[in-house]
Amino acid sequence: MNTRKPKMLDDFPKFHVASVRRGETSADRSTRFELGGRFDRVIQGIADGWFWLLTLDNNCFCATLESLDQQTGEAHLTCSEKDEPHVVGQALFYLSPRWQAFNVWMVLDPSWGWKRTLFEGIDAVAEEYAAPDVSIVDGREVKIWTKLERADGAGRQSRYYPEDNQIGPPDPNTRVVPGGWDHEHCALCNEHIEAGQFGFRDPGERWMCEKCYQRYVVPRDLSFVDEL
Repeated sequence: MNTRKPKMLDDFPKFHVASVRRGETSADRSTRFELGGRFDRVIQGIADGWFWLLTLDNNCFCATLESLDQQTGEAHLTCSEKDEPHVVGQALFYLSPRWQAFNVWMVLDPSWGWKRTLFEGIDAVAEEYAAPDVSIVDGREVKIWTKLERADGAGRQSRYYPEDNQIGPPDPNTRVVPGGWDHEHCALCNEHIEAGQFGFRDPGERWMCEKCYQRYVVPRDLSFVDEL
């Protein structure tokens, strides 16, 4: 019997915000803010780039570490936002840039709208194009690619495949590939959900495999941030 306790948002590393200071506003009207505060624990790799800070009310913003005292956890962060984050006195939850904030909300939110659905192959629109640079794919030079999109326009995703013919110019005409959109990817583990398989789909056309749904969504368990 599995008695493992689910990982909750409160189990994430926390940044306790003591101050927010407004900086300069750029041409795109985003303002640089400096956040002072303290991390409650050591976080491996935090100095390597930006990361997410999540709030309890399903908001988030990305921050960059400017300075950190490893002994005390005292830190200064910066972020660029349209509006000032009113977070003084709050504990914000650290999330690695490997993930998106919606990965957390889609597991925690009982009203997210997951529905068990049979994935069926969808017609795709294919368009060839020549890339500005040559890539090496499976040991061969590739410059001509095919961009594939769902013919129904849902999902707003594109996929790219190297063309077999790398000699002639790309075909300037788009073409419909019946059933060409033949799989989806799980939003957590990235495994394929093939045509003819069941998965869980949300209203935004994101998919999750049945294994991840049962493992993480059913118990509201956020341990995928450590396991996947």
